[in-house]
Amino acid sequence: MKLLLAGLLALAAMPQASAQSQPSATDDAHLVGDYQLASADGMRACPIMLSPRDLRARDTDAANFREANIHEATLDRAACAQMIAFSADIAGWSMGPGNAIRLHDARGSLVAEFTEGVGGTWEALRERDGVYFLVNPRLADPVEQARPDDMFGLWDVARAYGRPVCRIRLSDATVRQGAYRLDPDGGCRLLFGRFMPDRWRIERGDLVLESAAGVALRFASNEEGGFTKVPEDNRPLFLSRVR
Repeated sequence: MKLLLAGLLALAAMPQASAQSQPSATDDAHLVGDYQLASADGMRACPIMLSPRDLRARDTDAANFREANIHEATLDRAACAQMIAFSADIAGWSMGPGNAIRLHDARGSLVAEFTEGVGGTWEALRERDGVYFLVNPRLADPVEQARPDDMFGLWDVARAYGRPVCRIRLSDATVRQGAYRLDPDGGCRLLFGRFMPDRWRIERGDLVLESAAGVALRFASNEEGGFTKVPEDNRPLFLSRVR
C-alpha cells in the first residue's frame, strides 16, 4: 500500500515539474518592441517589430510549432530584402537561452540567432554571410556608449589581457565625416597582416577599425574598461588604453 501511494504521488508530481521547467508565455515579453536589423558596418538596415502575437504555423506540425513559442515578426520584407537578403525569410521570433533572440521563417525553421550584447544590442554571425545586429533603441543606454572624444590617444592591442602585441593611436584628425585617422606602430603589421587599419569610427557605441580597402573589425566595450573584438572567435583581440 505504501509503495502504491508513493507511486501515485510521484506520478502526480511529474506534470507540475515539467510545467515548471518550461518558460512561461510572458518570459519573453520584455523583448517585444521595435528593432533595427543592421549589417555590421551599419550601411544596410531595416526596421523590424517583434510582436507578442503567436505566429500561426504553415505546416502540419503545428503542435511543435506552438511549443517553440514563436511570435510574429513584422517588417517590410520587400524593402528589407533589398538591404539584407535573408530578411525576406523572417516571419517570427522566439527567445533563446541567455536572452537570445531567434528569428524564424514561416515554417518555424531558424533563420538567425542573435546573442545579447550591451546597450540594447544583439549580434549574430551568419556563415558565409557576415555579422548582423538587432538594436532596440528603447533598451539602449546612450550614457554607457563610447563617444569619439573618449577614444583619442594610445591603445594597446593584445591577443590576451596584459600581454600587448602592439599599439595604435586613435587620432582626432578627420579622414571623412565621422571617421578619424588611426596610426599603428610597427608591431601591428604582424598582428593584423594584410588587414592594416588606418581609420576608426564609433558606431552604436562600438569601436570600428577600418582598412583603406573597407575591411572592418568591430570592438564592443568590456567590463575592464577596454574593448573586445566581436563576434568572439578563436582569434580574440583586446584593446586597452595606455595609462
